[in-house]
Formats: sequence, C-alpha cells, structure tokens
Amino acid sequence: MRPSSRIQATLTVVTALLSASVLALPASRPGPDLEAVQSCATKSPGAACELSHQTRALEGTCQAREGEALACRPAPPPRPLSRKQTPEE
Repeated sequence: MRPSSRIQATLTVVTALLSASVLALPASRPGPDLEAVQSCATKSPGAACELSHQTRALEGTCQAREGEALACRPAPPPRPLSRKQTPEE
C-alpha cells in the first residue's frame, strides 16, 4: 500500500469514528429559566403556576422533564379558529 493511500484510509476511518460519536451525543436543550423554577419551588407537580413574560402574565403547570428541576411550563396557546368556526356573538 502506498503511503498516501494509507494516510487517506486512516483519515477516512478517523472521520467515520468521529462522525459516529457526534451523532451518538444527546441533543442538548436549555433547561428552564430561574423564574420558572422559582415559581414552582414550593409546589408539587401538576400545580397551577404563573410566569411573567415581557408585559404579560402566563398561566401554566408545574412540570419536570427528565433530569430537570420542577418548573412552570406555560400552557400552549389556543388554536386559531378555522374558517368554518366563528365566535359566538
């Protein structure tokens, strides 16, 4: 085997191993912010909680994701009305 072929083969193996190890890492996501954790500090999972976001208050529920502290998770926003649905007046 020529030296350049040996180097190329080594680089190919190293690249494959590095790629596999990077793909095996869990996706990282930021944890809950301090205000969300503090709002549930004295509450139990499933309890109602409130967060302030910019100029408004958001209602939510105290929940803990795997490996994270109990924190206030805002309720999802309401779905928009479809064209077939109209608000009652």
